[in-house]
Amino acid sequence: MKKVLEERLNILILAVVAILFVFTMRLVKFQIIDGEKYYSKSNSKTRINQPVTAARGDITDINGIPLSGGEVVFDITVNKAYMPNGMLNERLLQAIKILEEKGEELNDILPISRTKPYKFFEDKEAEINRLRTDVAKVAIYATEDDIMTKLVERYSLENIPNDYQRLMAGIRYTMEREGYSASYPFDIAKDVNIETATIFKERSRDLTGIEVTSDSKRDYSDGTILPHLLGTVGPIYAEEYEQLKNQGYGLNDILGKSGLEKSYESYLKGTDGIVQIEKNIYGEITDMDTIKAPQPGNNVKLTIDAEFQKKANAILEDQVKMLQSRRRGWGKECTAATMVVINVKTGGIIAISNYPTYDLNQYSEKYDEYANNPNTPLFNRALQGQYRPGSVFKPNVAAAALQAGIIDENYTYKCSGVYDYYTEAQWGGKRPGCAGGKAHGVINVKDALKVSCNCFFYDLSRKLGIEAINDSAHNMGLGVLTGIETNEKIGRLSCPEYTQQLGGIWQEGNVIQSAIGQLDTAITPIQLATYASTIANRGVRYATHIVDSIVSYDGSEIVYETPITVLSKTENTNNAFDVVEKGMVMASSEGNASMYLADLPFQVATKTGTAQVPGDLYNSTIMAYGPVGNPEIAIAIIAEKGGNGYNLAYGVRNIFKAYYGIEQTAEQEQEQVQEQ
Repeated sequence: MKKVLEERLNILILAVVAILFVFTMRLVKFQIIDGEKYYSKSNSKTRINQPVTAARGDITDINGIPLSGGEVVFDITVNKAYMPNGMLNERLLQAIKILEEKGEELNDILPISRTKPYKFFEDKEAEINRLRTDVAKVAIYATEDDIMTKLVERYSLENIPNDYQRLMAGIRYTMEREGYSASYPFDIAKDVNIETATIFKERSRDLTGIEVTSDSKRDYSDGTILPHLLGTVGPIYAEEYEQLKNQGYGLNDILGKSGLEKSYESYLKGTDGIVQIEKNIYGEITDMDTIKAPQPGNNVKLTIDAEFQKKANAILEDQVKMLQSRRRGWGKECTAATMVVINVKTGGIIAISNYPTYDLNQYSEKYDEYANNPNTPLFNRALQGQYRPGSVFKPNVAAAALQAGIIDENYTYKCSGVYDYYTEAQWGGKRPGCAGGKAHGVINVKDALKVSCNCFFYDLSRKLGIEAINDSAHNMGLGVLTGIETNEKIGRLSCPEYTQQLGGIWQEGNVIQSAIGQLDTAITPIQLATYASTIANRGVRYATHIVDSIVSYDGSEIVYETPITVLSKTENTNNAFDVVEKGMVMASSEGNASMYLADLPFQVATKTGTAQVPGDLYNSTIMAYGPVGNPEIAIAIIAEKGGNGYNLAYGVRNIFKAYYGIEQTAEQEQEQVQEQ
């Protein structure tokens, strides 16, 4: 027995020695033979580059006051560089529960309803088809439930509570669509309230990989000042990203979508920086280094003065309300108007207003309300509206005839109230005449402008011809682009070619309707203001613009300054513009407009128009400039269904008074409103 125990003990000792020998040899291999390799491996690092979003530049008024700027907001972000391995779904579920409880909006673009029975979003057909074919990889006729089953499998959501599987699938799908990776974090929720952000900060130890980040949200000091021109920003859509990814954009960046935000995107967008994160093989962060600092975007400085723009908006609204107090058919039906004020000496826009308007700060929340409003407050009438000008077109015809030597200042014409040069066949209908068939008798060009005699200009246009009239109009800024830095309509002038495009036949007598701003002629309000400015400048037409300069973010450098550019120049042959101005001054001081303009301490030149529209109603138009002798500003106002154009002199008067700081008592104001 003793011998057996000794043998077993010897065997045990040999086994222990053998094991120790094996471990010793392994240690020798690890530490001596392969020591350098394993030492290197233990110290190996993974370096991840992440973008640091640059601040977007501001859009400011001429005094540097931000109209469209950046407001710091908090986002809840998933950062793969910090996310522990295998913990993504668990962390997302924790974050979603908090965000749901606080009522925050989740970044979820999955085109399937969030509750059962699941339903596709009908307006997302392209996204649904992509979801079927590229992500879920199911047949094109697969149901919502089929796709959800595939998504649960794709994103390993089997252990997620059923109530949260749809939300998790939506978040994971959106992350995939937005290119979530170690280099591109993903925002689960943007612009959360401070209470929500605080909860995530307090629980940061339990939510490694989910962090609170700061972002810049577009903010408007007063969203009603210049909404149609400033424009909007928004997220980059997948179809846009294909073109933008090589320009430094990420899928979660914002992009100018309309207005100046879009036109000046390249200046406003800064250059993103790069932060490098270093991790060891255990996923621990060992170092962080900013290898490229973000460069903020530039500021776009406008020619607009914010305070004057506010006054112009109020004046236009007041003008509409004044028209609505008129009798039916002559302003009572007016629901919309627009106004443009230009610096005559530079072509810079001083104010540009639309009524009705909207608030950029409420654009997203009230979009449906704005879009469905029958008075179309989202429509930029000043740049996109195209209107028959009516009699405001007549100074162009007068100037062209004076320049051509067809008439001079003393030339007279006898108006009988009806123009009978053309037969009814040549004219295409009943012979035209002056309003109400009123006969003005023997008048010269200045008187014709003062009383707006149709017959005088009918006869003048017959002698000039449509080509000469339109050439002059183009030089004045009508039917051509003005130079404004954002999208504008070009308008059109009546001509044989356009009539033929419509399938009609140009009648010889059509030229006379063209001469009074009727027929097919349609101009924009900004063109009308440019036209007034060109007359004030004796035929010199400047590029109309609203951007004064591009300034570096810190204001230390002028990156670009808009030059004063002459687009066309018409010689003041035979003092044509001086004669036209005399007639326009007479219209202001002796005509119907004088009831509103007589109390100004200087002379202004005006011409009004009343252009017929369907329903036996009239759009009203006016252009003006002043002070005569040394003009500084030109004004155009168009009111839809506004009736007589001379009533717009009320708004013109108020703009001049606001611009020059001329005070008026409430009693004077009320008296002038009631005079009509």
